[in-house]
This record gives sequence, C-alpha cells and structure tokens, in this order.
Amino acid sequence: MKAIFVPTYLNIDLRFELAQVGARFGAYIIDWIIKWLYLVIVSSITNVTFLYGSVLISFFIYMPFIFYSFLFEWLNKGQSVGKSIVKIRVVGADGNYPSVYQCATRWLFLGADMWLIWLFVFIHPAFYFLAIFSPLIGGLLIIFSDKHQRFGDIAANTVVINTKQKEIYIEDTIYAYATKSKGYEPKYPEIMRLSDKEVNQVKFLLERGSETFNPEVVHKLAAHLKNILKIESNDDDHEFLKQLLNDYNYYAINEIR
Repeated sequence: MKAIFVPTYLNIDLRFELAQVGARFGAYIIDWIIKWLYLVIVSSITNVTFLYGSVLISFFIYMPFIFYSFLFEWLNKGQSVGKSIVKIRVVGADGNYPSVYQCATRWLFLGADMWLIWLFVFIHPAFYFLAIFSPLIGGLLIIFSDKHQRFGDIAANTVVINTKQKEIYIEDTIYAYATKSKGYEPKYPEIMRLSDKEVNQVKFLLERGSETFNPEVVHKLAAHLKNILKIESNDDDHEFLKQLLNDYNYYAINEIR
C-alpha cells in the first residue's frame, strides 16, 4: 500500500498510508446516501424542491446538503460521516488536520472534478442526480496521481490517509491533566529538560502514531526520548510516552502554582 513520509521536529518521520480508491469511493457513496436522505426528508416536510418554490428558501433549506463536505471535514478534523465509517481522513501534507482554508479549497474544487456534470445541471436542474457519477473523474486522478490526489487535494495541499483509530487518552493541549494532578506521582523529572515545543511535538507524534496504528513511530519516539533524556524504562512504549506527558503537565502546573 502506497505511503508518504512526513518529517517532524524530532527527526522522526511519520508514515501515512494513502487511502485507496475503493475506500474513498465507499465513503463518497455513504455521504451521498446521507445527503439524499436529507433531501428526501426535508422536501417531504417543506414541500420545497430545487425546481419549485422560493429560490431563497430553497437555498437555506439545502445549505447542509451543499456544504456537507466542507462543514464535516472542517469541524470533524478531516472526516465526513462516510470517511469516518470507512476509516479514512483528510490531512494536510504536513500531517496536521486540515485548516478551514484547506477544507474550503477541497470543497470548491469538487466542481473541477464535476465540470461535465455541472454543464448538465446548468442546462436543467433535474440533471443534478448525475453528480453521483463524478467519482469517475476524480477516481482517475486518484489512481494516476503520485499521492492519490484529486484536483481539490492538489490545490489544498492535502492527502487522504487510512486510519485505524484506537482510543488515546491525550487531550487537545499538553496541560490537559491539570484537573488530575492531585495525588499524582511523577516518575520522570527528566522530561522538564524538553521545551514546550518539543513536548507538543511528542504529543503530536504519539497521537498520529496511535491514530494510524503505527507502532514503529511510537517505538522510535520512545527510544529517541530515552536516549536524549538518559532514561531507563521497561514500560510499554505507548504507556511510557503517556507517562512522560503526564509528568510534564504535573511539573509545569506545579511550577505555575
């Protein structure tokens, strides 16, 4: 399976497996089923369609349908419902979650994959159902491009990767354990030799290695930190790194106090 490697601040490359066409097509179909169910339900309730009724009312009613991909990928860290089900995710070429700009660019360039379909829609809105066949255009780009990118990915500098998610108990910031510090006993005071930037990079690498179920990244990171901090530990690599982050938060919080 094709993969890309993203260099990081700690000189450990993150490996991301690129999503295959089949997975992306499956996510696309699931998302379209959800969008069409929304259309059916809303149309039956409001009796408003694209062909009849107020244009302004129709626009607001169908906004969730129109902006579905953009909103989900932006608010759900690169995953629509379909992508979440088939376990793939949009990420920036640097391995980070996509920004609002990148999500908007991908959404805008959906039209580039669908240019022929839009010609039919321009002739008559009834042809809108043909949009479901647009993967035939985007699919060819994904197959033959070096990083399995369609027009939107190339313009936004994003890729779609496979994820095998597992629960990780690391929150959004390195100070997430502030409320758990009472009674906590740290093990590795050596962690304070790292800067905030370095600790955040450790957190980032641990999250990505766990999220993509890549034990090699986690192992390399643990070995690297044991070497530079001169720590000896028989703990599991994942638990060792979590302990380091917990300890850093404990010491940092108590310094502030």
